[in-house]
Amino acid sequence: MLRSLPFNRKYRWFIIWFAALILSMQAAAPQAYAGDRQVPERPEDAAKQAAALSRKADELYQHVLAGDINQTKAKLQEINVIFESSPLQKLTTVEGMHALSESIIEMKEAIARVQIDKDQWFTASAKLRMAADSLNNPKQPIWLQYYKLIREELNLMRAGLDQGDMLAVKKAYDRLQEHYEVIRPAVIIQRTPSDVTMADSWMSYMGGLVNAVTPKPAEVESMIGQGEEMFNGLFGKKKDYPALAPLEQVDGSWPWLFWGGAFIAVILAYTAYRKYRGEKNNFKKVTPRT
Repeated sequence: MLRSLPFNRKYRWFIIWFAALILSMQAAAPQAYAGDRQVPERPEDAAKQAAALSRKADELYQHVLAGDINQTKAKLQEINVIFESSPLQKLTTVEGMHALSESIIEMKEAIARVQIDKDQWFTASAKLRMAADSLNNPKQPIWLQYYKLIREELNLMRAGLDQGDMLAVKKAYDRLQEHYEVIRPAVIIQRTPSDVTMADSWMSYMGGLVNAVTPKPAEVESMIGQGEEMFNGLFGKKKDYPALAPLEQVDGSWPWLFWGGAFIAVILAYTAYRKYRGEKNNFKKVTPRT
């Protein structure tokens, strides 16, 4: 007991210091980890940043329409800061983030040009606005409003084909392609890669058909039908959604078609009823054997 006493006096301060060091390191570890983790991980934080991004993109779009270069540059810088410092990847796929990044880069390139191209500015700002809104508003995004424009161009393509006017078909396709290019980043953010690939493939193949030296009307007509179904699915419509022209374009004949169809339905129902009554009256009762 007496021999152990000098040992305790000699090393006890070292033991106390070492234990205190261990405890301090354990207490500091969570704080250091929290300090390194600068990107918020809560979904609500990502949603707030997406809302801020969408708001800035809309403001940028308005500045482009007004032709205000300085304000456009300032808003683009704010958008770039939000994109680089926010956990937006929690709201979409890798492909979606890449599409959003490309929209920002395209806007930067439009601004960086020595000579301003108003059409390029407008297209780039519209793409960025659609993409940011698509990230912030997954249920009712702005890009869905392009469905009517695209269906109108498909109808015009079919009308031109019926009239044998391939130039009209090509012009309608060119306008459709412009519409699709504007909404494409937003589509990538909200739709699956396979849906986007299908739309891209249709656009590419149809472009080859309408720009061919000797177009093939039958093949163009078939691709128009496929395009109608494909875009219906892309915009969340039923696959068999009818491609009808507006009522004012039917030359007033639609009421007669309606009443004609109703009259035929009544005749069929009455015939079926008479047949049922006839079979019922001719039915003979059979007495079971005992």
